[in-house]
Amino acid sequence: MKNNEFNKVEAPAIAQLVQLGWTYIQGKQLSPDYACADGIPERTYLRDVVLVKRLEAAIKRINPWISDENLRKVSREVTHPNFAALMEYNHAFYQTMVNYLSVEQDLGKGRKGQTVKLVDFETPSNNEFLCTNQFKVEGTNQSIIPDIVCFVNGIPLAVIECKSPYISAPMSDGINQLRRYANLRHTDDHEGAEKLFWYNQLMVSTCRDQAKVGTISSNSQHYGDWKDAYPFSDAQLAQQSLRDNIVPLHSAITVQIPDDALDESKDNSAEHDEWQQAAEPAASYEVLTEVTAQQRLLAGMFSISNFLDILQNFILFETDDGRLIKKVARYQQYRAVNKVIERLKSGKDRKERSGVVWHTQGSGKSLTMVMLAVKMRRDEELKQYKLVFITDRTQLDEQLSNTFRDAQGETVYNAGSVAELKELLKKDSSDLVTAMVQKFADLEKEQEKQKTVAEGFVDLNPSDKIIVLADEAHRTQFGGLAMTINAALPNAPKIGFTGTPLLKTQKMSQAFGGYIDEYKINQAVEDGATVKLLYEGREVKSEVAGDSLDKLFEEYFGEYTEEEQREIKRKYGVEKAVREAPARIRWVCIDLIKHYKEHIRPDGFKAMIVVGSRHAAAIFKKTLDELGAPHSEVIISGDHNDEKYFSLYTDKVHQKKVIANFKKPFGIDKQGTEEKNKKFNNTAFLIVKDMLLTGFDAPIAQVMYIDRKLQDHTLMQAIARVNRTYKGKECGYVVDYHGLATHLTEALELFSSDDIEGSYQSLKDEIPKLKAKHTRAMSFFKLVLKNDKPSDDIDDYVLVLKDETVRAQFDMAFKQFAKQLNVILPDAEAAPFIPDMKLLGKIHNASKSKFRDEGLDMSEIGAKVRQLVDEHILSTGVDPKIAPIDLLAANFKESIATIKSDESKASEIESAIKHHITINLDEDPEYYRSLSLRLRDIIEKTAGKWAQQLELMLEMRGDIGSQYQQAAQDVGLSETEFAFYNILIAEVTKVSDGDVIAESTHDEIKAVTQALVVMLDEATEIVDFFNKQDEIKRMKKEIKCAVLDQPFGDKALVTVLQDRFMDLAKTKFGNK
Repeated sequence: MKNNEFNKVEAPAIAQLVQLGWTYIQGKQLSPDYACADGIPERTYLRDVVLVKRLEAAIKRINPWISDENLRKVSREVTHPNFAALMEYNHAFYQTMVNYLSVEQDLGKGRKGQTVKLVDFETPSNNEFLCTNQFKVEGTNQSIIPDIVCFVNGIPLAVIECKSPYISAPMSDGINQLRRYANLRHTDDHEGAEKLFWYNQLMVSTCRDQAKVGTISSNSQHYGDWKDAYPFSDAQLAQQSLRDNIVPLHSAITVQIPDDALDESKDNSAEHDEWQQAAEPAASYEVLTEVTAQQRLLAGMFSISNFLDILQNFILFETDDGRLIKKVARYQQYRAVNKVIERLKSGKDRKERSGVVWHTQGSGKSLTMVMLAVKMRRDEELKQYKLVFITDRTQLDEQLSNTFRDAQGETVYNAGSVAELKELLKKDSSDLVTAMVQKFADLEKEQEKQKTVAEGFVDLNPSDKIIVLADEAHRTQFGGLAMTINAALPNAPKIGFTGTPLLKTQKMSQAFGGYIDEYKINQAVEDGATVKLLYEGREVKSEVAGDSLDKLFEEYFGEYTEEEQREIKRKYGVEKAVREAPARIRWVCIDLIKHYKEHIRPDGFKAMIVVGSRHAAAIFKKTLDELGAPHSEVIISGDHNDEKYFSLYTDKVHQKKVIANFKKPFGIDKQGTEEKNKKFNNTAFLIVKDMLLTGFDAPIAQVMYIDRKLQDHTLMQAIARVNRTYKGKECGYVVDYHGLATHLTEALELFSSDDIEGSYQSLKDEIPKLKAKHTRAMSFFKLVLKNDKPSDDIDDYVLVLKDETVRAQFDMAFKQFAKQLNVILPDAEAAPFIPDMKLLGKIHNASKSKFRDEGLDMSEIGAKVRQLVDEHILSTGVDPKIAPIDLLAANFKESIATIKSDESKASEIESAIKHHITINLDEDPEYYRSLSLRLRDIIEKTAGKWAQQLELMLEMRGDIGSQYQQAAQDVGLSETEFAFYNILIAEVTKVSDGDVIAESTHDEIKAVTQALVVMLDEATEIVDFFNKQDEIKRMKKEIKCAVLDQPFGDKALVTVLQDRFMDLAKTKFGNK
């Protein structure tokens, strides 16, 4: 409901923004028709999105030396970009905003390049922070009206879309709407106004209890929560204003929002439930005493200091598969970077300035390191330091190089050898150096060599203007590399980053010091940054020892000669030979294929298989192919003495291609598509030994089948390969054929229990969760189910969900149950829940049809459950893909007659009328608003009197079918003219304070309507009329003259009629 959206979400958001230091101005005051004090409107046209007067005033304020000529030049450069694509200009503008631009000007020392700042990041008070609501922007085909737009120095940098907390799927609705506004849904028509997003840095969807942020390249799954308002605590949010420490946030807050701030006439799109009572404007409201997700996000991201900090240091552009993407920090990344900066600045010595950032794998640790480097380079104190990055992945190396080349123009120096590292570290320069951990593996392996190398590095550079940042700190806190760096850089503080927690026994003695920031496994799962991991051990004939192992060897190799058996034992040992016996691997592959086809492939995910040797990898590949398994590939490291059949598996070029293909979804590209442009690949299995067990991101991988020994950090890192998020992915599976349960237990015992909570769960542990979610979903229908014989009429269940809020709650409970069941299916433990899932699925589908509620969408639910429900619904004679019968369809009454109770019949007609009003509202806003009022009146007066309500609704349905055309004919107008006529009648009535309009005035209104419709019809014959602002301006002038020439003409009518007539004209004549 729009009133809930405004009162519960939009107005509190504006109030908090005002508290945080933003100035509020009403959206209509920024329209081209609004008369400002200086007589010049904020915008010339509705298509304009930059407030040029404010931009130029800010540029002059921040750069007081700038000439008028250069001021206009800079202003035009911002408002008239030379880029065709949205992302290209957004990237270019971001670089201009944070790195500034240059103009030629003589400041007394000759004409030369001078730096111009659009935003003053050093002195926040030099900037203007403005927020507005209902800011209308004209797009190619239609106008958009975002709920809240935030401007800095007249530039729209953030858009906030608000949704009622009481509707189904408010967050996905909000994100989808933001993407529509920016033309990001890849539809054939331009449905938004992407110009508003040329400058956009943050896109926020909020429904009060949930709030997520993304960028213009974010899909719905990439929008993230902001759960920590660092540096503000929840206590501060609940007790005081963040700006002036005076106004308590938990008390009633009054904001000067004009009474007509929410103008219901401004938007005639179907997304507003116009059949509901028009929202009552609210100037004051109660802010909840409990801190909401919306309050945390706004405090954490939109407080002035945080907002500027995020703009400058926490937004990055990267290329992924040839596509430019834009990323904004998650809350834990923002918090960690600023904590590290604080530690480096406040620590008294090297030890106090050192520490560890533990952010669990898959939560963006590498990006955190890049953002830290970016902020340090912009910090006046820390930019003087040499930064030494120790990494274990070329990906991080590339991220650093690309980011600093684009953002800073700075070269990143990579040490390819110990000798090169030595030379780079010697230099007393504030450069950025990277060194790969792998380059120094020999230092860690050869104990006797450590001392020699360390001595060669002693006091290589004793400066304290050096900072060491080590990725995967657990690998670099001990051994040759740590000794080397300690010896070489004795006064350099060290910041370690790790995706797995540090060992209990090493926390006090390890080289880096204690934790600076933690983002634990269970936090990442809860935030949706990663998915939970489910462990399942599978029985296989090899989990034995001693004499039994010899018996298994005999079973697998009994057909071999004694000499062959001795050679196998000599080469592999008994245990390895048994584990890698082709007969055993065949058994594993048969079970693995079955598990994959039943659990993983239906949802479109892929698998990794981890084996014990390169030889085993080849056998697995051969066996899978023989069994007709989905396509598999092998990636293993090479050796000088490799046999020929290993060559393809070890070729670097081939490996790179295999990895790229594995990350693509299943599907078939169009015939003739070039290899580099292919979007799909059907590789299902990736077989590895050691490679890709760390630092490998393939979100489409959902299951890891393990058939080798892994332990400690290696085990923890390996299983995290399948914890990455992906659309429709509820969990990752670890399927164990090696008997790793003991190793998992031993590995976890090495860490503090708090650190590893939620690292993995047994599949059996999911059953109690399934039971709880099943109970919650079924609880909505207690009254229907309580009888000895539950109702077999689906309408009895659907009526329970008549209230929109209840329906939204059921939708959430149903989806949670469905997603949990999808995790378990097709295991036998799921069987008892299947009948109720079928019933609930049918209720869900029937509710979507009856209430025309598109929020009741099953696309988020896993394929296994979706197929189960669809097949059940089809078996009952209902096709879930067929839309509900239209209100005016010839067989509508016939359809209603099949419904048993009067209450259900009335409910069906009510929903059909509401839907009819919503989808037709654009065609005649005033007429369909009158219908919504009539419907509401019927509902209120006949509540509980179902037979009477049914009779009146059937009567209303009949009127809708015939009344409109007759009403137009009675006035003597066509249906098109009648829609414009209704607007004029409504607006004239308003300015006359509701007085009855005289018959003569009706005739005048009719005449001027007919004349204006003719003019609009003729004007819109001009090609691309609605994108030609001069033509629109001319037509608006005609409307003004026509209205003011009439006896009923009133200046108060002009602007509203101009806007409403042009909006309706776009509906009626826009598709010529």
